[in-house]
Amino acid sequence: MICTIDGIQLYYEEHGKGIPVLCLHGFTVDHRIMTGCLEPIFQSLEGYRRIYLDLPGMGKTPVSQNIKNADDMLAVVEKFVAAVIGDEKFLLVGESYGGYLSLGLLHLQAKIEGLFLICPCIIADIQQRELPEKEIMKHDKDLALIKDDKDYENFMDAAVIATKETFLRYKQEISPGILMADKPFLAKYRKEGYSFSFADKISSIKSDRPACIVLGRQDDSVGYMDALKLISNFTRATFVVADSSGHNLQIEREGLLTASFIDWLERISAE
Repeated sequence: MICTIDGIQLYYEEHGKGIPVLCLHGFTVDHRIMTGCLEPIFQSLEGYRRIYLDLPGMGKTPVSQNIKNADDMLAVVEKFVAAVIGDEKFLLVGESYGGYLSLGLLHLQAKIEGLFLICPCIIADIQQRELPEKEIMKHDKDLALIKDDKDYENFMDAAVIATKETFLRYKQEISPGILMADKPFLAKYRKEGYSFSFADKISSIKSDRPACIVLGRQDDSVGYMDALKLISNFTRATFVVADSSGHNLQIEREGLLTASFIDWLERISAE
């Protein structure tokens, strides 16, 4: 589906009917990283309208020269919400940089009834993040047979659990988006506008709605310690720090993610 905002043809997919659930993917990937981990959960549930957006310059959404920084990106997402969701209250799911945008949206919106973040970026400047050392907890020997695969090196850069299963999911849900991304646009964006102008306010964002923030203990991309500093601000939040998982937690700890997500939905439905 296409929604045109400020001349940008935003691509998105919808599944189901009911409470709107807006899902925002991370940097350089696309909606498939979200559908891959969430749709298997939603298949056994009813009453949720899932909305998976491709952010500008990623997936099937083209770039826009009007988007120069995170404030511009957030403004497009906010207008997308107004056009596609309207005045309805909605649930928000963000992964990595999509988590950063989700926190920005939370700063602006009063209609968000629940927040679920997967390995969210909290601090835009990587030099200021508190990161663990890179560590691989499991590496199957049979992966050596496919080390010449074009995706293998990129997979291993982020892998904490390196198995045939996680590699295949990487190829299906993560790699296709990376290959489609507009690299020149994103490189410039990353260098000149990755952070919000109000980045200093992220640490003071507060919410009393049901939330869940799932973090990888071995995530050397965004870490987990920076997110834990928000714990007193989110009075209805469950924080999960998952051992043996990195930035691709959704494919490395599928069972834990599923349990955490269902628990979050149950807490919302009990309101």
